[in-house]
Amino acid sequence: MQNHELRGIDQILTLADNGAYQPVVLADLGQLVLDMKDFSLAFGGVKAKGKFKLEIDLTIDRFGQIDLEARHSVTVPKPPKAKGTAWTTDEGGLTPANPNQMRMEIRDVSPGSREFRVPGANQD
Repeated sequence: MQNHELRGIDQILTLADNGAYQPVVLADLGQLVLDMKDFSLAFGGVKAKGKFKLEIDLTIDRFGQIDLEARHSVTVPKPPKAKGTAWTTDEGGLTPANPNQMRMEIRDVSPGSREFRVPGANQD
């Protein structure tokens, strides 16, 4: 009698569904990797985080026969939340401009006569 001991997890997974389960696991894992790569490229090279979880439940009887039930789950990266910044107004509204920040005066700097003005100074 030959000993055909299963040594790797890939060999053990071939027991499930007469070998039909292992290709599904490998395909789902490969798809997760592609999804993570696409996610990273779509969101400017950010790190993508995914999860591949494989569970195998084992049951043994008094004769040494082991039954296994395998299942897996895939968690793909979640898109980042949409973010923005606003400030409150005295009336309870929102504004995109910070009301505590001074406004910068814009002036023409094209060639020709130039004038230097100080904000708030009296101009004659």
